[in-house]
Amino acid sequence: MNRRIRIILLAISLLLVIGTLGWLTRVLLVQADETGHSEQNIKVEALAHEAKLEMDRLLTSFITFEQARGYFEYQPFYAYKRPYDQRMGMPEAGEAARGSNLTSYLPDYVTAYLQISPSGHVSGPALDPRLAERLNGQKDLYERLNAKVSALTSVPSSGNLWSDIRNEILHESPEPEPAEAGAPAQVETVTSFVPVEDAGNFYILRQVHTSRGVYLQGALMNMDSLNRRLPAQVTELLPHSRLSTFDPAAPVPEEARQPGTLRFANAPLVFQPGDTGAVPLQDHKKMLTWTLTLIWSMVLLGAAGVIWLMLGTFRLEQRRGDFVSAVTHELRTPLTSFSLYTEMLEDGMVPEQKKPEYYANMQRECRRLEHLIDNVLAYSKLQRNAIRRTRDTLTCQELFEPIAEKIERRLREAGISFSFALAQPIRILPIHTDAVSVEQIMDNLASNAIKYAKGENAKVQLTVHADRHNIVIRFRDNGPGISPKNRKLVFKPFRRTRDATNSRKPGVGLGLALAKDTARSLGGDLKLEFGTLGGASFLLTIPKS
Repeated sequence: MNRRIRIILLAISLLLVIGTLGWLTRVLLVQADETGHSEQNIKVEALAHEAKLEMDRLLTSFITFEQARGYFEYQPFYAYKRPYDQRMGMPEAGEAARGSNLTSYLPDYVTAYLQISPSGHVSGPALDPRLAERLNGQKDLYERLNAKVSALTSVPSSGNLWSDIRNEILHESPEPEPAEAGAPAQVETVTSFVPVEDAGNFYILRQVHTSRGVYLQGALMNMDSLNRRLPAQVTELLPHSRLSTFDPAAPVPEEARQPGTLRFANAPLVFQPGDTGAVPLQDHKKMLTWTLTLIWSMVLLGAAGVIWLMLGTFRLEQRRGDFVSAVTHELRTPLTSFSLYTEMLEDGMVPEQKKPEYYANMQRECRRLEHLIDNVLAYSKLQRNAIRRTRDTLTCQELFEPIAEKIERRLREAGISFSFALAQPIRILPIHTDAVSVEQIMDNLASNAIKYAKGENAKVQLTVHADRHNIVIRFRDNGPGISPKNRKLVFKPFRRTRDATNSRKPGVGLGLALAKDTARSLGGDLKLEFGTLGGASFLLTIPKS
């Protein structure tokens, strides 16, 4: 499977994994948000039911108390000495009268106590004149309220069984018996109180059936006061909540469809929560976000690891290909020379005086092969950590002077002048390191200088001094140097610059990489200096101890 197909398959796999995880993340976040809002709605509905329970308790208590109140107390004065069922109407002149208890009793949630006569006249024990004027100005108020109260109450009994059955079937009210002229109205039946709504007002009314018609009695409720009586927890969490009236026969208004809105079953009231933002919204997203962030981090790290491993595999394949190509090329040249020289020597085509030159060339190619094989084996051992280094304790003079002599000999054979300077204070300084490895590093630097700095007036300088912690070795030549764009390739194994490849310089691009890895295995490092004097300058550091 080639590289392109593997990259395509990896990209498709990563896109599938990330796409699936992204979809799952979105679904979970949406679900967490919906769960939080559902819990909030449940809390709002619980507060609405709490408000309803409070209103039910208040209205039930009020209706129960008012149901026991005499019908005659809804008049400012009544003739208390009359029979109980004849006290409807104002007392006659000189007749003993008594004031209604309702003239001094008015709960804060009641606007006024009312009595509406069959003629539609609105009166009350302590009715405000302006309110009385406004209510009496509504000519059809009695008809509307009486129809609504009648729809919610049972038909009163007339005392005649067949008449009662007929009225029950036809849902008709019995016709009152005509009263004698001048006689007080005869009260026949008093119904139970029922809550009704009219023109946005909330009434609690009952019917008083008399011989002169049906009277309506009850209270006009104060909605502002009822809203102030909502439970503290409701008003605290829902500061904009309110009670309002509604007409059961009318279509449901838009605001009554808001989540948390609760219509009362036994009263024409609706609880509207208003702005629910103050109700605590449990943030299910927070913990889920941390969990998803951890999952995403793990997935992305895993994806990065897979990509890194694949890139490493590609680099390894590239290095393997470069190694095979470079080693094959390096082996072909000396083997071709060996084959040619041996055939010429075997066929006697080489004069006697030329044979030493041929033998020298063959020996040089042998050293070249030996150097190549030694580098490859050493690099392989470094990669496997298979090198067993021996640490020698010797002075700087004992370590570097023999190395400098070998380098000078190699450079002289290549036509390159050499200078060596060992700082006087460190000549007898002891150093604990692997002398063979240091020599191998310097040998690779010398080979690099021979390949690239060789030419007229070629020079190499080797200086050794010490800083606080390290022995510092500077190896500098006056060759063409290394261009900035090629500096990153200098220490990469089996990587050669384009200039070196085009100029057919020998080597496989392993010497400097091996030298750097060897220096690090000794606890030091090998770096390329950035100088402005031309040529290449390498800085090798080795720990003092």
